[in-house]
Amino acid sequence: MADGTTITSVIDILAICSNIIESAEDEVVYLSPLSLLVFASQFSLTERTKVFIRKGGLMRGIADISYPYIEKIRDFLDNGVDVRHFHQYLGIFMLVGDRRESISSMSIDVKSLSIDTPLVALWSNDPTYAEYLMSTFETAWEQAVPAAQRIEELLKEGPPDI
Repeated sequence: MADGTTITSVIDILAICSNIIESAEDEVVYLSPLSLLVFASQFSLTERTKVFIRKGGLMRGIADISYPYIEKIRDFLDNGVDVRHFHQYLGIFMLVGDRRESISSMSIDVKSLSIDTPLVALWSNDPTYAEYLMSTFETAWEQAVPAAQRIEELLKEGPPDI
């Protein structure tokens, strides 16, 4: 088991993600439910991301992109984040900075996620654990499709029937 700290709130996860992005120098990757990305933008992580990318950092992310989130994903793309769609997403969350610091959860109930939803995540600076997460990320990345392609598919299908 990796050494680390157990995190139990969405707000704490967002704060730690913010710190990881701010301290990263080269690369940040994430696998996230779209709802958590919306919370992240509400808590200034979008600004931290812009600064990180302006300094030459690379950010890549994977999410299950659906119609209601098209504009949010376009915002990420416009900010320089390389985003891909993974159609078999199962509620896993991870963010890794420079292959050394990470935060991850095993499962997040994406349908009922709110800022107050209790959850459990591990925050670690164990590079071995970060490499394990990177291996998982890279496997998903290779199977994922570019966000622009997914958005084009969604726009052809049109909005879902409610």
